Amino acid sequence: MSHLKKQDLDAVRRVLQARKAELLERIRTALEESGDNQYAEILGRSPGDTSDEALATSLADLSAARIDREITEYRALEAAERRMEGADCGTCSDCGGPIPVERLVANPAATRCVDCQSVHERTYAGQEHGSL
Repeated sequence: MSHLKKQDLDAVRRVLQARKAELLERIRTALEESGDNQYAEILGRSPGDTSDEALATSLADLSAARIDREITEYRALEAAERRMEGADCGTCSDCGGPIPVERLVANPAATRCVDCQSVHERTYAGQEHGSL
C-alpha cells in the first residue's frame, strides 16, 4: 500500500497534470516552429556560405533535441500517472522505500528516493544512454 495520503496524491496529480499541459504546449509550439522556414531564411541569406549552413543545421539540431527531450519527459509523466493508480505509487524502484511527497511534487516522474537517485547519478554520471 502506498504511504501517500489522498491529499498528497492530489497535490502530485495537480503538478503532474500542469507539467504535462505545459510540455504539450511547448512540443506543439516547437513542432510548428520547426515547420516554419526560419532555417531556410538563414540559408537563403548567402547561398554557399558554409557558416550559415552550419548555423542553420545547428539550430535545427537544437530544436530537434529540445523536442525529443520534452517528449521523453512527457512520456515519463504519463508513466508516473499510471503508477499513481497502483499500490506502489511513491515507492522507490531501487530500495523499495518511500519517496517523500515533497520530491514527488517537485518531480512527479521520480522513480527513486533521494538517496538512491544520488547513487544512480554518481554511478552513471557522464554515460550516454543509447537509443537502441
